[in-house]
Amino acid sequence: MRNPVVTVGRNAARFMTAYGQVTILLFQTLVAFRKIPTYLPQIVEQYSNIERRSRPLVIVAASAMGFILGIQIGTQMDAATPKWYEGGLILRSVLLEMGPLIMALVLSGRVGSGIAAELGAMQVTEQIDALRVMAVDPVEFLVMPRIVAGLVAVPVLVIFAELVAILSGYVSAYFTIHLSWDGFMKGMTRAFAITDVFASLIKSTIFGVVFILFGCFFGMTAKRGAKGVGSSTTLAFVWSSVAILVLDYVISAVLFFIW
Repeated sequence: MRNPVVTVGRNAARFMTAYGQVTILLFQTLVAFRKIPTYLPQIVEQYSNIERRSRPLVIVAASAMGFILGIQIGTQMDAATPKWYEGGLILRSVLLEMGPLIMALVLSGRVGSGIAAELGAMQVTEQIDALRVMAVDPVEFLVMPRIVAGLVAVPVLVIFAELVAILSGYVSAYFTIHLSWDGFMKGMTRAFAITDVFASLIKSTIFGVVFILFGCFFGMTAKRGAKGVGSSTTLAFVWSSVAILVLDYVISAVLFFIW
């Protein structure tokens, strides 16, 4: 049986090494931003892949989230609480947490894993090595366009999802506690704060970079064979999900002290 201390030490070393490599990849991508005009067609293509193909899944996930919030909040309100409070609770729940967090996890499975599978297939078939032979930087050609596209596409998808979730929350509240549209709007108007919108945009932007970056990293470091590609896809989702959950707390805490 292995010494537990040795096992923990080796796993910690692998963890720190992997995150160090991801950080290096991030800085290489930032340096590659100077080539954005050169790779504009690839950026537009990646934006279409991320935004347009994710839209149906986002609609389903956001609708389910809104319906669940409407039921859960409505059933917890007692007779002494004005019904219009639910509008504000749904709005702030969606903007501050549920929208950016749930959508980031959903898109991590849809987009991040897809990128890991795509680049993993290119890695095991030596297409990435062929790019290097032709003096094409894989970071500039493969990673940077996806990161830039994600910086725009993910916040757009999250905003769209939040609108769908809020409307779904109203429908659910209407059938649960018979909340009128005027009452729902009254609750949202009283609870609305522009900083909540900024917080949602900040979180969605950072989360988008995180799961796309992990997808690119694990795809470009995939091992040989179909098993290696499958493993890289799983690792991309798991690591990005953990990073998103940790960052969600960190960002929320920082914004709380700032605002």
